[in-house]
Amino acid sequence: MTDTEPRTESAFDIDGRRYSAGGRVRFPNAGMRDNQTRVYDITAAGADRITAEADGCRYQLSRGDIGVIGIKHADEK
Repeated sequence: MTDTEPRTESAFDIDGRRYSAGGRVRFPNAGMRDNQTRVYDITAAGADRITAEADGCRYQLSRGDIGVIGIKHADEK
């Protein structure tokens, strides 16, 4: 990377936890029960947002979105 190339982030940090591309997550406060329990694959992560996919749909979620719907690693209880 040169000094003129933009710096890219590869992880999203919130509440002391790190989420990065390749990770699997759930959104425990999502509006519908199915969306609370569904496992999403993170396909991209940056300082202020993530992109997650499930069942053929892609979601781009900002820090504000995640603050509302919550996030946790898929293997967390």
